Amino acid sequence: MDHRVMGVIGASGGLGVSTLAVALAVRAGPHVGATVAVDGAPDGGALDVTACLEHLPGVRWPDLAAAQGGLDGAALLRALPAEGTTRVLAGTHRGLGEDVVRAALTALARVCGVAVVDLGRSCWLAEQCTELVLVAGTSARHLADATGMADAIHGLGCPAGLVVRTSRGDPVSPEEVAVHLDLPLSGTLRDDSRIVTDADRARPPGARSSGALAGLADALLMTPTSDDLSMRQVGA
Repeated sequence: MDHRVMGVIGASGGLGVSTLAVALAVRAGPHVGATVAVDGAPDGGALDVTACLEHLPGVRWPDLAAAQGGLDGAALLRALPAEGTTRVLAGTHRGLGEDVVRAALTALARVCGVAVVDLGRSCWLAEQCTELVLVAGTSARHLADATGMADAIHGLGCPAGLVVRTSRGDPVSPEEVAVHLDLPLSGTLRDDSRIVTDADRARPPGARSSGALAGLADALLMTPTSDDLSMRQVGA
């Protein structure tokens, strides 16, 4: 892999992993040129909806079912639905050969300054990423889910950071979550009602110049995830 490949993993469902993945690709575009957000979870399939591109024509995962061997990354990138410099490879890849999925990600990573993979709650493509971002919540159930996922991430040996989804009345602080999971705290993300409003207006995550989501994405992009990554607190 020649360029940056960021894998975003959710310790639990409903934490905004897909939204963050799209925002990272959108925010990176003005700085690195072509970017792509990829549905990487086996049960994924709606990343183009998150990116407000579901109405546009273009290649989705099922269209690659007959692909064999190496893929032309530039040609594949051009065939994907786009928002500015950001393109999205969406749809479920269930039924596709594992080699096809890996070949597509490899090809896109070679021609994009930043490729962001929405891994859902799966680590199966994590070894193709140059860095991982784990998104976790603060409830007892969230922490139980995050503990298992963090253990899996530690076993991969890939640089990883933690983003904590916060809200009022959280039982533990983001710092405590980071200590519990033994991961560097890369930032926090608060609920932002404007994300829902933007989706209703076909405005993709990260398109706003300010706000909690944009600030977090910019911070994650500014400094690659590493073991000595310091926390970046993100506000609305």
